[in-house]
Amino acid sequence: MNDLPLQISTVKPNYQPQTSDTNIEADIYLFTRLRQLSLAQRIKMFAAHDSGIKKLCLAGIKLRHRDAPLEEIRRIFARAMLAEKFSLEFELKGVDESMWIQDSITLAGELHQLFVSINIPYYVSGGVASSIHGEPRSTRDLDLVVKVEIDQIDLLVKTLEAAGYYCPVGAVEDLKQGYEGMLNITHTETIANADLYITDTSPFAVSQMARRILPNLDGIPPFWIASAEDVILQKLHWGRGSQSEKQRRDVLGILKLQAQNLDYAYLTAWAERLNVVDAFSQALTEVGL
Repeated sequence: MNDLPLQISTVKPNYQPQTSDTNIEADIYLFTRLRQLSLAQRIKMFAAHDSGIKKLCLAGIKLRHRDAPLEEIRRIFARAMLAEKFSLEFELKGVDESMWIQDSITLAGELHQLFVSINIPYYVSGGVASSIHGEPRSTRDLDLVVKVEIDQIDLLVKTLEAAGYYCPVGAVEDLKQGYEGMLNITHTETIANADLYITDTSPFAVSQMARRILPNLDGIPPFWIASAEDVILQKLHWGRGSQSEKQRRDVLGILKLQAQNLDYAYLTAWAERLNVVDAFSQALTEVGL
């Protein structure tokens, strides 16, 4: 950490911290410490943070409903975790409360085994991917991009349901008919939730699937994850026109943490093709690159 004062003193004038109430020195200190961690350490830290939030939520619910039976606690907790995704058709199973605090990393590892078993390519994206490549943050569910053909949907749903996942019938039918491109699934015992986004055949979608990464780390279940560059580009694309602070913060976090490891030729080329050059340039300015 002896080089920290030098890093702070040489930061460029337009450097922006992750939040308005964080000063530059604290922001640089955070990412200096994160860079000192291995990928495995960062993933484990995120998993602990993810499950820790659920533990706090469950503790608060139990405190407010001290006399409620465990089945009622489970229902209230499921509503809190799933929010608008909670369905009255969703049949909760099991009363082992230790199962309700499953982290997104464990969930990704379990889904990896299922997708591999039926030969369906996928990768983790969204908040979990940005937390692994950049600044860790809480996220309600796991986002996955999957490559599945229409004639594979029944097999996919059958495999998920056999493993204890609830797949809304209406959503499955909409997927088959091409009305929707996303399927939300929830495990009936752990209440773990994931959004499965069906990828298309656009050049960028093909590139993202081709560049996915499978970390091989001790103590961490294997799962495919989008590359850091593709997470940046996807979030710039999602945030285009919406001025999303969450997307902006995720992009800055990845750039700050991965600054020396990114393929800038790839980023620049796709930023032009996706029409996000201005947003990408602004992000580079705000991290001092």
